[in-house]
Amino acid sequence: MSHVIAVDVGGTAIKCALIDPKLQVVETVQSSTPKGDIDGRFTVGVIHQLYRDFAKKYEILALGLAVPGTLDEPNGIARWAGNLQWSNIKIVDLVMEKIDIPVAFRHDVRAGAYAETRLGALQKVTNGIFIPIGTGIASAIILDGKIRASDGYAGEVGHISVGSDRICVCGRTGCFEATSSTLAISTEYLRRSGRNLSTSEISNLVGKDDVATKVWDDAMKGISTSLLNLTTVLAPEVIVLGGGLAESGDLLISSVKQTLYSNLTFQRKPEIKLARFGALSGTIGCGLIAWELVNANER
Repeated sequence: MSHVIAVDVGGTAIKCALIDPKLQVVETVQSSTPKGDIDGRFTVGVIHQLYRDFAKKYEILALGLAVPGTLDEPNGIARWAGNLQWSNIKIVDLVMEKIDIPVAFRHDVRAGAYAETRLGALQKVTNGIFIPIGTGIASAIILDGKIRASDGYAGEVGHISVGSDRICVCGRTGCFEATSSTLAISTEYLRRSGRNLSTSEISNLVGKDDVATKVWDDAMKGISTSLLNLTTVLAPEVIVLGGGLAESGDLLISSVKQTLYSNLTFQRKPEIKLARFGALSGTIGCGLIAWELVNANER
């Protein structure tokens, strides 16, 4: 049986999945994202090795690739990706130099939103927002039933100011991403407690550990401030939260609802939901666009 592979490049890890024609995930593997890889070549080397490992066992027809940042999707260029330290990287060309199969390219968050609109928590939603919260934070905006990209610049909500004193990778102070990402939560907890814990471990300490509770509450305030701004401007029916922070489940949803809803007055109150595919939304979305490319090439 033929397959495609989905590659979701994040600030911490590169997630790769083998996807069959029924869009079932057959195998998954991940590798650490190379640090300081300013020309993208070490990252491409990791992708190439992941592809070769799968190609030893399966026929691979296409690769779906997702990366963060502001992208020129038609030309396969990462204009800027702060957590990867990329600027104007022709990432699709670099991948195709190593891997001789078709490559479908999409912003990681818009790929995740595509999976959630087709198969997950955003099905049949006309106006919604998808926000995966991981090492970085961005959003996909669904208006009038379509995911809007504005030439690849839309959705960078991680760089909305939420009034904190944290320095962001973009060079500004007080950004949503610098306050509420999984990296921001674990970094702040380490700074205050001296303990290096994952975000999941920190969330399990909320209500039991004063430092964990304060760090969590600060992060939730940042999320709710951003969602209040988005709700006021875009009036979404549904906001879907995904990424690594979504592993906190009901604690995340209840924390956000409590703070957000208490600050709404005239605005439409959005339903707050977890992504169906959790941290794998982007990976599933990559599989979808890869299979669509295969089918288009066969016509």
